[in-house]
Amino acid sequence: MLKKCLTLLTALMLFLGTTAAFGQAIQDPVLATFEGQDILKSDVDAVIPMLEGYMTDATDYRYATEFVVQQRIIGQKIKDLGFDTFTAEEESAFKGDAQSQMDDGIESYISYYLSEDSAEAREQLEKQAVEFYAQQGMTLETLEENFRQSAAINKLSSYLVGDYEPGQEEIEATFNQFGASYQQNYENNILAYEYNTNYYQQPSWYTPEGYRGIVHILLQPESTLMEEYSRLSSAYEEQQSETDNELTQSEDAAVSEVQASADVAEPVTAQMVEDAKQAVLDAKKAEIDSIYEKLEQGESFESLIAQFGQDPGMQDENNLAAGYKVHKDSVIWDPAFTAGAFSDKMQKVGDVSDPVVGSNGIHILMYKSDVPSGLIMTDAIHMEIVEYLNAVKENSAMVTAIGDWTKDFAIHYNDDNILAATQSAQAMGPDDDADEIEDLQAVPMDENEPTDPQETEAPNDPNTAG
Repeated sequence: MLKKCLTLLTALMLFLGTTAAFGQAIQDPVLATFEGQDILKSDVDAVIPMLEGYMTDATDYRYATEFVVQQRIIGQKIKDLGFDTFTAEEESAFKGDAQSQMDDGIESYISYYLSEDSAEAREQLEKQAVEFYAQQGMTLETLEENFRQSAAINKLSSYLVGDYEPGQEEIEATFNQFGASYQQNYENNILAYEYNTNYYQQPSWYTPEGYRGIVHILLQPESTLMEEYSRLSSAYEEQQSETDNELTQSEDAAVSEVQASADVAEPVTAQMVEDAKQAVLDAKKAEIDSIYEKLEQGESFESLIAQFGQDPGMQDENNLAAGYKVHKDSVIWDPAFTAGAFSDKMQKVGDVSDPVVGSNGIHILMYKSDVPSGLIMTDAIHMEIVEYLNAVKENSAMVTAIGDWTKDFAIHYNDDNILAATQSAQAMGPDDDADEIEDLQAVPMDENEPTDPQETEAPNDPNTAG
């Protein structure tokens, strides 16, 4: 909760800078006064959409009004302490940053809507973009003011925090605290770990035991051979599955039904699948023999990847150095690839598999390494924790300071108008769409289970997954 307060205190100052100047309108009651200045319902309404994840519900006008008052306190203290005064160099930087942000926004707008790349089309879309952003309250002037206010708040935070730096004990305690959540989620759940970290790109501080780093040489025979092998393999697997599910029927009836559903003239046998696989291997026999011969002569597996391999992922230096992370229970890789990575010939680091036929071709795999397991603090995680602890410290200092500063200002809350605004909002119905903001960005999702793999097309082969 502390970091949440800080996030709002620092980010919403920018927003409030554009809302506090509105004049009183019809049916715009005064909810509070700060140093004799009215805080209108419209001022509070302007921040409620950004506060909903922090309030009890979206109708909590007391919370929202108190928040606006806090922003006025911060703004006044920034002025009192002279943190809103900047050098010519700083002012120039604000202008440059605002222009850069506006240019990026316009280019993004143009790229999104551009259907015909011509100078005339770009010029027209640029005008539309400027108008669109202006309607949203985003102009060069407002962007420049946002950078100015952000810098002022940073000065105030530095003033309050002083020379604080997180200690090693704090860092390790935080790592262990949040790391426990990762371990609880993933220690015995490879499916959740792989989908969340690979498919959904969620970070994890914990790696389950049993992962190997696997590099491979991918050979791709003619597509007709692969298509025939894939067709027969799929049909055979479907037959086996449907036969297992028809235990109350005779074997002949089950085969007949499978034939009809698979739309084949005759049942697919294991031998037919094996023959199709052998045809795939025979098509690349010369390359396969050459690879194993070169390995016997002492050539490195990595050099043979460069010479023969057809997996773009193996051109990535990180993938080549560490290998693909494969577990015996992996769900993101082609099952044939996973089986090859844990075959009888893959007993120790440095071992090379027999050729494995998968959905994208022939794999020759090498057991590159054992992937370290458990909670591992990387440099990136260390930096993230330091930033988090700095934010917690800033938040704590800001909350304490606001409490001390409050008594120095004339603040009055109009309880009747706040109650009336709350009751009116409750009568209209709350908006439950607000999302809670995590205290630490990298904390894993609450759910232990990922999205149903059957509902999502996830990468399933080293040719497509890194």
